[in-house]
Amino acid sequence: METVFADLQALPDLARICLLLVAIAFALFMALIPHRYDPSRFINDKVKHAITFMVLFALLDLAWPSANIVWWKPVSLFVLGIGIEVCQGFTKHRYFSFGDLLANGAGIMIYLGWCMMEGTG
Repeated sequence: METVFADLQALPDLARICLLLVAIAFALFMALIPHRYDPSRFINDKVKHAITFMVLFALLDLAWPSANIVWWKPVSLFVLGIGIEVCQGFTKHRYFSFGDLLANGAGIMIYLGWCMMEGTG
């Protein structure tokens, strides 16, 4: 895992920011498509949410490495999760779920815990 982070850290700043934006767009796309078109529909939904937000947090950290993990990073990701749930509430095939928000928060907290263990948080 460290080599993946090292490789991503070697990318130019703009490339890391673009990678984050592409990941956010992909997460939004996957959150809004009908379940029957989701190739990962067989994986537990809450696990997918937690993993997605762990990865988004890692990419956010890589996009702005000089800004240590401060309140704006986890808060902005959690607000993104709320926004995605609100968008799902406007579709006919998805719905707003507080359980999904809890899973998003769990992914954020797991990443924060990992950073604390590594001494980078």
